[in-house]
Amino acid sequence: MRHGRVVTAVMLWLAMMPVAFTAQLDGALDAIVTGEQYLNVSVVPMYQNALRSGADTGNYTADAIGKFTVRAAGQDSSLGNTDLVFWLNSSSTLGDLQSASKMAAEAGLLWDTNDIGTDSSNTSFLVLGIDQWLRDENVSVGLGKMFPGQMVLSSRYTADNSNMFTSKMITGNPVVSWWEALGIGANLGIFGKRWFVQFAFVDSKAEGDLDFSSFFDGKFTYLGEATWQPDNANGETSIGLVGYYTEARNRRTSESGVVGQFTHEWGADAHYAAFGRYSIRDGGESEDPANPVSEEPVKHGGFFGFAWNRPFGRHDDLLAAAAMYGEPTDSKKAQGFDSQYGIEVFWSLRATPWLKVLPNVQVIRNRWDDVETVVGIRINAGFQRTWQARSIYDL
Repeated sequence: MRHGRVVTAVMLWLAMMPVAFTAQLDGALDAIVTGEQYLNVSVVPMYQNALRSGADTGNYTADAIGKFTVRAAGQDSSLGNTDLVFWLNSSSTLGDLQSASKMAAEAGLLWDTNDIGTDSSNTSFLVLGIDQWLRDENVSVGLGKMFPGQMVLSSRYTADNSNMFTSKMITGNPVVSWWEALGIGANLGIFGKRWFVQFAFVDSKAEGDLDFSSFFDGKFTYLGEATWQPDNANGETSIGLVGYYTEARNRRTSESGVVGQFTHEWGADAHYAAFGRYSIRDGGESEDPANPVSEEPVKHGGFFGFAWNRPFGRHDDLLAAAAMYGEPTDSKKAQGFDSQYGIEVFWSLRATPWLKVLPNVQVIRNRWDDVETVVGIRINAGFQRTWQARSIYDL
């Protein structure tokens, strides 16, 4: 139980600090726009149990995420701020518990019930790059290690395993390979008043922390995003579409596809929200038909969700539910999988300014056409700070 003792020690250390919460990478990206300096540190242990099969999983993730301006914009220069963005992550299973992917296999589920699927301890930079603003901050260029799944088609209701849903269908994307293609690359963003477009490429075969050898193999994933954000006096509305092409991944054929996503908030101070995503792909099969383990399990799929902000008058809570659907690949169909669908409900309860408790339940049709119920709980302990300073040197 060495990892359990480490998590407990970190949580006690965080408990002694004046803190507040924000989402994961979203906070750093927002700070790029506001010009603030930003740091977020959190640790999130999680336990889940599949009631029908008796399988369970326990894991944790610890994160340090920040944005610091290393060069402030000059009055006589067309260059805007130069920002350093980083995300240092450590994750592992807790004690002798099995990983999320092993539990999903035992329970007959097509995708994982959370997106921390590692079988062993791993510490690495998920993001480490420089973002340069140009042309009165309407254009940005980024270089470095990228995490496309957290930077493209972002929504504060999804893609954040530490603060929102846990199912990988919602927090990640078990359909498209680029969602977790963590490699060196570059991106270009162009921002209008109610719209923005992004273009990016990233090393599609990276396996190491900063895998330069893989980068020079010249096998990349190319992404293009267009998102429209119509005016909404009560909150956020966004409709986005991504098209992508992956030349190759390790042991997979080339892949292409599209992903659509929307978010809409309404009511006084965005009291309610609806959101969804759907992904369709072609290709990405294993180069060895007899060993399809490297493939993504879902051919196409997505979800539709509803969120209730500040339920029952609790100003810092969130109650949300999402229905999900996935169509298996041919290799998964050959293993006996059919279309799977389910629902997840979670409640984010803020116990103190530095601690959130997040119980959740997933009900999913499994491989044998039975209903599998997965209950779980997360504890999110962390803090975040922002500074009003022109650059890191002025702190």
